[in-house]
Amino acid sequence: MRPRVVVLHNLPGKDREASDVGVMEEVEDVFQACTTLGFETSRMGVDGTNLWDHLQQVSSARTSTVVFNLCEGLDGVARHEFVVAGLMDLCRVFFTGSTALTLACCLDKWVAKSVLRSAGVPVPKGCVYTQVPKRTDPPGLPFPAIAKPLREDGSLGLSERSVVTSYSRHREQVAWLLETFRQPVLVESYLPGREFNVGVLGDPRAPRALPPAEIRFVGYQGTEPRVLTHAAKWDTGSDDDLRTQPVCPADINEDLAARLCELAQRSVSAVGCRDYARVDFRLDSADVPQVIEVNPNPDIARSAGLARAVRSSGRTYEDLIAEIVERTWKRCESAGR
Repeated sequence: MRPRVVVLHNLPGKDREASDVGVMEEVEDVFQACTTLGFETSRMGVDGTNLWDHLQQVSSARTSTVVFNLCEGLDGVARHEFVVAGLMDLCRVFFTGSTALTLACCLDKWVAKSVLRSAGVPVPKGCVYTQVPKRTDPPGLPFPAIAKPLREDGSLGLSERSVVTSYSRHREQVAWLLETFRQPVLVESYLPGREFNVGVLGDPRAPRALPPAEIRFVGYQGTEPRVLTHAAKWDTGSDDDLRTQPVCPADINEDLAARLCELAQRSVSAVGCRDYARVDFRLDSADVPQVIEVNPNPDIARSAGLARAVRSSGRTYEDLIAEIVERTWKRCESAGR
């Protein structure tokens, strides 16, 4: 018996954030791949008004259905991503990707870094601000540092101004982030070295790393901060987009590639990523890799980095989608449906 596949996705919020709208590219690519693979496939768009009704509908056919979970939030709020996964668990629906616990852990960057640190994974030094530091407060760490919202994804809130080199700019950027995003601010050491990412597939008990990729920063001058900004990820054709070029596989020696893959596997095991994930790295001033983010359920569109890494490993996009669906179906069968 082959499962029916429901591609579940969030409807773009009223502000139509670029990363929110970008989900629709994933939906189309996954839908077409599942159809090509011979699965009976349908789409299901949800928001805060219809989510429960739709999940009840899927639950009634859960013994024959796999939900391909592409929800990255609800009503434009990324912090609700884990809510969708949690409700699917309550409805006993079998879905692709990470659990609600993992999604919630990784959304809070400080919690995720604490888990990684306890597992012996190197991460940048940092501190969290819930209010603007007073002028008499000492800075939490040496400059340069980088400030970002604590609970956002898709590089939301990241720009060239995120890197601060003085206490006045530090206070200014923390104040702007607190006011704009209405959540705590994470300030971390800015790592000046090369940036890499590693896709990981499989079960957290036995993760498999894909070939490492590098984000090359092209045309940056002198001490100009190298940051993979929100515009670089989502504003196609912008200056930031054109100056950040992904290369996969990365042109690196075997020792560094092995170290990146080993740390990526340890990272996803520590936080419990399931099926597919991506781990982002920067090298410090001594060229030692440190994990800057773990991304459960990363962008899985054909044009995205994870699919690029899969192709670099000699497999097709359809191979990737088939593995994820089949792995989820095995969980369903193991549970006795």
